[in-house]
Amino acid sequence: MAHCREKICRYFCRNKVVGKCWYGFANGVVWPIDINENTVYPKVPPWPYDDRGWWSEDIRARIIFYDSNDLAAVARGTMKTYEPQPYASMDIDRYLFDPGFDHKRKNDIYSVQPALIEPTEFYTLLKDEQMRKKSLVHVWMITN
Repeated sequence: MAHCREKICRYFCRNKVVGKCWYGFANGVVWPIDINENTVYPKVPPWPYDDRGWWSEDIRARIIFYDSNDLAAVARGTMKTYEPQPYASMDIDRYLFDPGFDHKRKNDIYSVQPALIEPTEFYTLLKDEQMRKKSLVHVWMITN
């Protein structure tokens, strides 16, 4: 929890997809998601683009800020889960060690996850999914 704009806010640290999204391959080849006998499936591209799944043009590490009153309203059932919208976000890629996406190393290099949140500071855990769980911690301080 942090005091943001003279009220309490909640923030989430996550990898956020940016731009066009598709189901298919990392090189932009779209795989049909409809199932019928006339569907034509594209050729699977060569490595490193041969993993099928959901993809996007870019991926960014972001801190996303929400009004805690909106989230409390969802918990009370007076707002739908999709109604709260962030009032601000901060792209933190430029502050991170080796951010982004690398197809040859497979998937995002680091998975951005909040590790600990205190009233005036929080720690962001960057969990390396592919390189033997070598985690890296960034420390952030919130000031007015």
